[in-house]
Amino acid sequence: MEEKKNEEKTAQILYMAMILGLVILAAAVGIVSIAPRRTAPAEVAETTAPAESAATSVRAAETIAQPKPLQTAAPSANTETEPPVKDAVELTTPEEAPLPSFILPAVGTVTKLCTPDVLVFSNTMNDYRVHTGVDIGTSLGEAVCAAADGTVAEIYADPLMGNTVVLLHDGDARTIYQNLSDDIEVEVGAAVKAGDVLGAVGESAMVEIAEEPHLHFEMQVGGVTVDPLDYIAQQSMTLIYEDE
Repeated sequence: MEEKKNEEKTAQILYMAMILGLVILAAAVGIVSIAPRRTAPAEVAETTAPAESAATSVRAAETIAQPKPLQTAAPSANTETEPPVKDAVELTTPEEAPLPSFILPAVGTVTKLCTPDVLVFSNTMNDYRVHTGVDIGTSLGEAVCAAADGTVAEIYADPLMGNTVVLLHDGDARTIYQNLSDDIEVEVGAAVKAGDVLGAVGESAMVEIAEEPHLHFEMQVGGVTVDPLDYIAQQSMTLIYEDE
């Protein structure tokens, strides 16, 4: 009987040892299978890191290569825009200003009209030619005055028309005084008023020396020769003729 019990105990011990062995084997298999799983992400990370680094480098290179859009700062709400100078200051040029009033520049009688398109006989040259001004017959030494307010633009000796003074007026107008004596009373750049003395009637115009003493008076508007009598105030003409 005891022998049978001993055999049963031995069988139980062997059974328990077998179960314990199976448990240990299962634990060992579990540990072995878990270890690769824990190390796998590190290996994957090591193998993929260079690829990610290369991709990052490519993206960085593309970002540097692409030009950045220009950024303009938005105007401040407190910024006030200054008006253009043209709006603030009205600039008046000679062309925009109106023509002044003109007077006859010498006391005398008109002896020859302005005929820029018609040939008239010249007593001096004994031929027919155009006459681009009016001749105001008077005496030698008679004062020659500015026909309007203006500025002395030129003073010169013309080889044909003699001593000359040119005035510049508003409205892009010029008045030209020729056949003057050598006594010029003004200088280039001087501002003059209507009636200011410029000089005196002389005999310096060689192409009109056979004519009686006179002032040869021309006028231009916008660079075009015009008849001075079309611009001279009638009151000025009447007063002069009444004095005669």
